[in-house]
Amino acid sequence: MLLKISPKNILALFFLFLAFNCGCKKAKSDPGAPPEPVVSPPIVSKPPPSGLIEIGSGSGPLIIKDQSNQNFIIKAGTYSYAQIENLRNCTIAGYDAKVEGGNVSLSAVNNVTISGLSVVNSKYRAFNITKEANDLILKDLIISNIGDVCMVFNINKIYDGTPASYSNNIQLINIKADNISTLIGTNGSVTETGFTGLIKNFKMSDCSISNSPELADGVYLGLAEDYEFSNNVINNVNSTQGNHNGIFHVIGNGKIFNNKCTNHQGNMVRAWMCSITKPGSVEIYNNVVWNSTRYGAFELQVPPYLKALGAFKPGTNAKVYNNTVGKLNTGLPKYFEGRLLDLYDTYSTVEVYNNLLFNNSDNIVLNKMSTDNVTVLTKNNGNIYKNSATEAVVDLERFKSLIAGAGASR
Repeated sequence: MLLKISPKNILALFFLFLAFNCGCKKAKSDPGAPPEPVVSPPIVSKPPPSGLIEIGSGSGPLIIKDQSNQNFIIKAGTYSYAQIENLRNCTIAGYDAKVEGGNVSLSAVNNVTISGLSVVNSKYRAFNITKEANDLILKDLIISNIGDVCMVFNINKIYDGTPASYSNNIQLINIKADNISTLIGTNGSVTETGFTGLIKNFKMSDCSISNSPELADGVYLGLAEDYEFSNNVINNVNSTQGNHNGIFHVIGNGKIFNNKCTNHQGNMVRAWMCSITKPGSVEIYNNVVWNSTRYGAFELQVPPYLKALGAFKPGTNAKVYNNTVGKLNTGLPKYFEGRLLDLYDTYSTVEVYNNLLFNNSDNIVLNKMSTDNVTVLTKNNGNIYKNSATEAVVDLERFKSLIAGAGASR
């Protein structure tokens, strides 16, 4: 027998169904009911990436000695200092690891790459490099609030022509430095009888130094052959300094290009020129230098003390071209005008061409302090001066030249 349900009864059954379900849901949230258990996921230690050996405990000292042909990763944490000694053919990655209040000691490191480490808040230096270093690459580092020279390269061997008597291929790549003193200072010199502390193939690239009122020399290389400074950015440094500084102060020969230096005191380049194991040259090109309180953009010279040394080798020719410079030597009292190049005795030929100058006190390109038969200026043309920045560059950030063929290519 079929039960006849009227539309009225269907409506009643529908509301009865709603009431039942709402009541069930309310019961589930009844505060008097026991809580459902919360299951926490298991804690799993994150293993190091495949092929990397984890070192360090996450605190205290970090010590790595007597290793070869290994790839390490530093356990995340804050360390009091690091001691890295007698390593060959190794990499050390330190992402999420930092040394605070102490320094990193590197001794006898050959074909070693250290990356990703932060070194911060030290009244002393950040890195101390001793005994031996070749094919040493320091990259992707953060260095901040360092009271002393950040990196002291304390190797000063007497050069005898053998690979063991010099350091080779020292690289600083993508280092971000803030509120520091000199980033790196090295030993080295020309002597009466030869050379000491020689570094071949030093490279600093894609680094930045900023907000460092007491920087002094940004880099000082005592003796370097075939150096390279490229694609570095320097801003807001030496605001409290009065000494004659050089952001890149180097003795030897090499190339300096694609750098940008703004709001500073000191020459961007102080190149003291000499040949060492072979005839060398100095090239300075495609750089931007803007708004200095002291000195011109670049300096070329052989200081009298260097010329007087028995092992000094002249003949290091120089080229300065396609640079953009402006608003130089604004500080007072003014002893001389800020210009593209402070040119002293070099005992070589010098070429100066296709540079863009603007917003200086005058349109003169050189502060010429050299003797004509000692420094031979073989080329000095294509240099353009404009009174204002708006006539010379697109803006004061990129400094893209408005003059075809003159100035830096940005």
